[in-house]
Parts: sequence; structure tokens; C-alpha cells
Amino acid sequence: MSSRDTIVGFVGLGVMGAPMSANVIKGGYDVRLYDAAPGVAAAHAAKVGGTPVEDAKDLAEAEVVVTMLPTSKIVRSVLLEEDGSLKIPFKPGTVIADMSSSDPNDTVETGRLLAAHGVHLVDAPVSGARPRAEDATLAIMLGADDEDAAKRAIPVIETMSRAIYRTGKLGTGDAMKALNNFVAATSFVATAEALVAGQRFGLDPHTMIEVLNDSTGKTFQSLVVFEPHIVEKQFASGFALPLITKDIRIARDLQHSVGHAAPVTEVVVAAFEEALEQLGNVDHTLAYTVWEDK
Repeated sequence: MSSRDTIVGFVGLGVMGAPMSANVIKGGYDVRLYDAAPGVAAAHAAKVGGTPVEDAKDLAEAEVVVTMLPTSKIVRSVLLEEDGSLKIPFKPGTVIADMSSSDPNDTVETGRLLAAHGVHLVDAPVSGARPRAEDATLAIMLGADDEDAAKRAIPVIETMSRAIYRTGKLGTGDAMKALNNFVAATSFVATAEALVAGQRFGLDPHTMIEVLNDSTGKTFQSLVVFEPHIVEKQFASGFALPLITKDIRIARDLQHSVGHAAPVTEVVVAAFEEALEQLGNVDHTLAYTVWEDK
């Protein structure tokens, strides 16, 4: 079956969902666009194509549905009623590819509820932020219990990605994403602490980042985030503080669920929660200003 014969639903047209859905459309798919905010789907379709729908129930004829939403709880609320019945009357065999940064335990439960209706869930969270969403070079972590469902989702996912890593059973993609973001967040906190200490001792922040990037302290954070968003005070990475805090909380809860004490995770979560309490919904790089002022 060619892409032009496959109807794809896309739910969530925010910072990441908008460019991702645009790339699915570029891939030749017949895409039905939905966002809970009135008018968003129509405005997006006017720019990139696709068919906007104002009621999620109009996605029922889609064969593959992509969700790109803030939390796993929201994903479930879009797909299912509180009693576990389908909110959207999907046909048996429909594949849902949840590309949100979801809680893996929630994903497993949502998958169980959907499977009771013959609907297959795969988790396929992304890494790469908006620039790579725009360039269709995202890294994907794909978990699935049903191999046929994974095979049907992959061609759609390929229109948005550079690499797809098959992680194992349903929920493992979300687990990998949470743990990846925990490692990234830990690097961010460590680099921030070093930068604050260095400046107080008299080091130039530009020089510090230059040395880190030519030494063993080099990370994605020092290479991409700290210059320009911290050193140049742009604070515009495109990744919101509530979202990174949510992701590392998921990583903490995951580690607890497998009996791991995770002391480093606790420290990193506490640091971001402190910043979130003071700053609210801002770019996550602004957390640096809270720690700098301590």
C-alpha cells in the first residue's frame, strides 16, 4: 500500500507536532490534523496542507494515528473514556503511535485498554527538539508488543526521523526517552554549577564553554545549549521547563519502580522543581538564573 493510500491522523500541533505533521504530509500521506485548541488545525493546514478536523472523532477512519501531546494522561484522555471505552470509534487494527514523552507505566496500561478494542499502541518518543523536527532528523525510540503494528507505524515515523531505535516491548521507548532526558538534565545541572562557580572565581564563561567543548567535559549541553542560551542569555531553546521537569520525574519514578534508589536523579529533580516553582512555564534554560542567584 502506498503512502497516498494510507490515511494518517495527527493529534497535537504544538512546538513539535506542527513541524512533525508537516513532514508526514511531505511524505505523501493523506493526513487529518487535530488539535484541541480551536482553529489551530485549520491554520496549520492552510500553511502545510492536510485536512483539518475540529472533532477528534473525525479521525476514526485513519489507519495510523500519531499523538504528540504534553503527557500520557492527556494521550489517554483523547483516546479513551474514563470507563475504558473508545472515545474515537477506531476500526479494529488501527495503530496509534504515541510520540509524546509519556510515562512508560501509563503507556502499558493505555495499550492494554486499547487492545481490548482491537486497537494497537506503539510508543515512539522523539529526541532532537524543534530544529530536528523541522528537518525530519529526529531520533526515535520505538517500543511495541505487536510487531505487525510496529511495521505499519514505521513508514509514517520515517517521514519525521533520521534513526529509529527498536527498544523492545511497549513502554520501553518511553522509558528510554525519560532516562535520556534525565542524563541530559543531569549534564545541564552539572554544567550550570560549574559555570556559576567558575565565574565567581574569575573565569570567563565563554572561555569555560570553549574549554569544555575541547575537553572531556564536552556534552550536548555545552555544545548546543549553553552557548548561546546561557552565556549569551538568549534563554530560547524551545524546551519548556515544565516538560523537562515532567520527564525527569518520570525517570525518577521509573527507577523507583525497578527498585533503584537513584540518588542523583533525586538531586536533579529537586533542582528543576525549585526552578519551576519560582519561574513557572518558561524556557528550561532560565532555570540557570535561579541556581545562579542562590
